[in-house]
Amino acid sequence: MHTTASVRSHGRRAASRAAVLAPPVPLALTGESAPVRRARAALDLPGSGPLLILAEDGLEPAEVARYVHARARPAQPFVHVDCAQPDPDALETALLGHRPRSLAGDLETLGSGSAFVVARRGTVFLENVGELPAAVQRCLARVLRDGEARIGGRDRVRLPARVIASAPPGLQMDARDGRFRADLLRRFGARPVAIPAMRLRPEDLPAIVSRLASEICESLGTPAPAFTQAALTVLAAMPWPGNLDELRGTLARVLRDERHGPPGTIRQEDLLHLLPIVSFHGVVRRANPAVSLREARRRFEREYIAAVLEQHDWRMSDAARTLGIERANLYRKTRQLGIARSAPAERVRL
Repeated sequence: MHTTASVRSHGRRAASRAAVLAPPVPLALTGESAPVRRARAALDLPGSGPLLILAEDGLEPAEVARYVHARARPAQPFVHVDCAQPDPDALETALLGHRPRSLAGDLETLGSGSAFVVARRGTVFLENVGELPAAVQRCLARVLRDGEARIGGRDRVRLPARVIASAPPGLQMDARDGRFRADLLRRFGARPVAIPAMRLRPEDLPAIVSRLASEICESLGTPAPAFTQAALTVLAAMPWPGNLDELRGTLARVLRDERHGPPGTIRQEDLLHLLPIVSFHGVVRRANPAVSLREARRRFEREYIAAVLEQHDWRMSDAARTLGIERANLYRKTRQLGIARSAPAERVRL
């Protein structure tokens, strides 16, 4: 008979083992913003049916698929097929295997080298599923419909592998316009999981920057620096159209730049001359390299603070909280930088 103490000890050991076995959260799912929490919750739901991940460029859907696989089927194979590869014959062979010429019948016929066979009870990940040729889309729709196929002369073979696919957010529109099979899209269920773009979750940037900086510095053999609040504010203000790929490239340039200082700290001014684009109010333009770094910083601060104030309808306390400064400091900065509330039809101009 277990005592209360031994039961608690066993529970702690089980929790510890679970923590050790749990896969790390992918960078694309790092953070605690509402959009990323919803995405994680949807991916953590139990199930074995087909799953569609919608993600913009640079959000690393393959890492998200590996995370889902590692949580549910860690001991089984993970078979990754890039549907955007240029050779259609190689793609068909990887996905469907070398099939006999006769394909008649109510079931799809697969070769023994098909990804569905190789994966066994694991996962087949179809990256860029929207790029599949029409004929392969038809075959895939039948395989997902039936969950079984003819293989090696056998009448029926069950296909227990889970299918996870990824595509850009426009896949549903492609299906409506006839560029992607609507019946195949339906096989992935009514609720695809959308990975939120970086521009939709600026509050997650500090955690993502910390992980990326550690990753980059580990490859460089140097200690990861700290980022000042002002530096993080600059990074969170950027639109990052290339998402994680673009942010990773920018941080790599910053961390390799010998001009930043003091040692171990990345400041706002260490970033401004390396950021290629400044964007506010949905307008993207190139930064003017002809001005001094001090003037570039002043212009950035003025426009960014004005944008935050407008976002909060000039509620100074809310804007100061977003900026990470005291309200008294915000009042002082608006006076120093000449920021005044615009008329409804106007915007602050530099």
